[in-house]
Amino acid sequence: MQDQIAPIPGIALPAPVNDQWDYLLSTIWNQMLHLVLCLDGRLDEEKLPVAMRAVMDAEPVLCSRFVESEKPSWEALPPLPPESFFSRVSDPDPGGVLPGVLVRQLDARRGPPVHLTLIRGEMDTLVLSVNHTASDAYGVRYAAFLLAQAYREGVLPAGLLSPCRHERDRSFSPLLLDLPEAVVNAAKEACGDQAAVWGIPCGKGPCRRPSYEFRTIDRDLFRDIRSCSRACGMTINDLLLASFFVAVSREIPHEEDGLYPVLTSVDLRRLVPSARTAPVANLSVAFEVHLSANLSRSFPLLAKEVHGVMERKKRLRAGIGAAVRLEELFGAAGFHAVRKYLEEERRKSETMGYPKNPFFSNTGIIPQECGDFGGVRAVHAFMVPPVDYPPGFSVAASTFQERLTLASGFCRDCLSENTVRRVLSCMEESLENFARRP
Repeated sequence: MQDQIAPIPGIALPAPVNDQWDYLLSTIWNQMLHLVLCLDGRLDEEKLPVAMRAVMDAEPVLCSRFVESEKPSWEALPPLPPESFFSRVSDPDPGGVLPGVLVRQLDARRGPPVHLTLIRGEMDTLVLSVNHTASDAYGVRYAAFLLAQAYREGVLPAGLLSPCRHERDRSFSPLLLDLPEAVVNAAKEACGDQAAVWGIPCGKGPCRRPSYEFRTIDRDLFRDIRSCSRACGMTINDLLLASFFVAVSREIPHEEDGLYPVLTSVDLRRLVPSARTAPVANLSVAFEVHLSANLSRSFPLLAKEVHGVMERKKRLRAGIGAAVRLEELFGAAGFHAVRKYLEEERRKSETMGYPKNPFFSNTGIIPQECGDFGGVRAVHAFMVPPVDYPPGFSVAASTFQERLTLASGFCRDCLSENTVRRVLSCMEESLENFARRP
C-alpha cells in the first residue's frame, strides 16, 4: 500500500498509473468531469468557499498539483486563496451561462484540480468541476457529499481529517492483491485488446468549439424502465447500453450482422471493501463489449444479448483485466513513452480521422445527500462527462431522484449538434418503446 500523508506544502503523494493515464489524456484532450446541482433556493456565498476548503483538506489530492517525472507525483500546494478554487457567476438564466462554465479546463500541472462555481440566479446552481487526473465520477460525487456536509455543519467530522484516513491506496494495488495468476490471466483475456473498428462520422482537426447536449428522462418513464428491467432479469445499465448501441448503429456505416465494439466502464470499488480503497481516485476502467449490429432484431433480444455479454465480463472480471493491462503498459514503457504514444494518437486524430469506437458510461446514482445543504436542496442533478475530441464520441448517464440524464460532450467543429441530438433521442425512444410495449 502506498504511503499517503496530509497536505503539507511541498510534500508529494505518489501518482499511480491510473492518475498518470488520465493526466496524459488531459494534456491533449479534455478530461474535465462536472457535477451540476440545480437548487431550490439560494446558498450563503461566504460559506461555500469555507466548505470547499474543508473538502480539500479532507482529500489531499484536491489541493495538490501533478508533477511530471519518471515517477510522477502529487505535490501539495501552499495555502490557496478562495478565488483559486471558487467563483461566482450571476445570471437570471443559469442554463444560458452553464455551457461557459463547463468548457473551462483546469490544469493539473498548476493545481488545484478542483473548482466550485456558484451560478447565481433566482435559484442557485452549483457546478463542481474536477480534472479527471485526480478522480473519476465516484470521487466527484463523494466530494459533493463532503461539500454539502461541510456547508451544513460548518466542519467535517474529525475522522475525515485523521492521518490514517489518507493511507488508503489510490492505486489499483488493493484490487490486485492476492489474485491467483489464473484469475488475472482470465481477466486480461476477458478484457481483450482494444482495436478501433468503427466510429461516428465526423470531421478532422482540433477542437475549437466544445459543446454539450443533454436529455433528461422523466420519473414516470424511468420507473417503467426500472420495473421492466427487473421483470426481465436485466439491469438498467444493460438497457442503456443496448439503447446506445442501437443509436450509434443508425449513425455509423457498418455491415449487417457484423460484431462491433462499444467501450463501457465499470467502477472497481465494488470488488473490495471500501475501507481499502480511496473515494477520490481513478478506479473506474473501460473495456470493449462486442455486439451484433442487426438492426432488424427486436430491442428486447438485443438487451438480452447485452445482458449475457456483460454477465460474462463481470464473471471473468474484465475490469480487473483492464487495470492489469494499464499497469503493464506503464511498467513496460514508462510515463514518457506512454506520453509519446498518446501524442501520436492525437496527431493521427487531427490529420487522418481514423475511427474510434463509441463509448458509453453509466456513472450511477447521485445520492440525495450530495445536494442537501440544509434549508436548500437540489431538485435536479447530473454528471457531465469530458468533451470527446474527434474522432471520439461518448454518452454518459446519471440518475438523481429517479430522473435519468443523458449527457454528451463533443466538438461542434467536427460533429453537428443534430447528430448528437439524434443519438440521445434514439436512446430515449428505444427505452420508452421497451418499457411501455404491450
